[in-house]
Amino acid sequence: MPEPAVWGILLATALAGSVLAGVVGFGAGIVMLPILAATMGLRAAVPIMTVTMLIGSLSRTWWSRGEVDGRVCVRFLAGAIPATALGAILFAGAPTATLSVVVGIFLLSAIPLRRFLSSPIVQVRLRHFPVVGAVFGFLSSIVVTTGPVMTPFFLAYGLRRGAYIATDSVCGFFMHVTRGIVFVRLALITWDTVAIGCVLGTVMFAGSWIGRRLLDRMSDQMFLRIIEALLVLMGLHFLLFPR
Repeated sequence: MPEPAVWGILLATALAGSVLAGVVGFGAGIVMLPILAATMGLRAAVPIMTVTMLIGSLSRTWWSRGEVDGRVCVRFLAGAIPATALGAILFAGAPTATLSVVVGIFLLSAIPLRRFLSSPIVQVRLRHFPVVGAVFGFLSSIVVTTGPVMTPFFLAYGLRRGAYIATDSVCGFFMHVTRGIVFVRLALITWDTVAIGCVLGTVMFAGSWIGRRLLDRMSDQMFLRIIEALLVLMGLHFLLFPR
């Protein structure tokens, strides 16, 4: 279990990350993953984040529960659930240094990929979501924080603000549940993991509420610039300090 000082850092990080996610639908994983990896180790960080972000996704769904697009959720999860389980199995057998390099490359590549997917030439239809779900379900088990490059697919389909937040959160919730079941079967989630994740997830309920209140008051352009800066810094961290 973390020391008291580490607990303070983790709780503050969970609160900040959940506020970010409550505003734009992603950001919690980007903020939390490096801090958890630095304090608890990358091998423990992903199972802890699975429990934490499961609760965080549930909280964001609750605050926007009336705006879920069920058609998108069903199609996305049809591809995401089996792919998430496969990715979790591969994660369990991969060396920590290799995982760190993969996470770093993914975070750095998320910036140009997100900008490309946000361009008008990309058109997303309902029939595309099983494939989108399969790709990001698999990636989410390896790198956890797929939000920055998954978001443009939902936006390109036409989801906005509360509908996007709610739909993305439902999809994320079931991916976290799937990954958690696999991790339990592989003994990667222990009672300590669950305890830490539940405490951090409880804090995320408060952060999600704050984020929902800020949703109509913040510039999307400025916020995305902050997220991209975090992606660069954290991607370089994982590449330069793989252990």
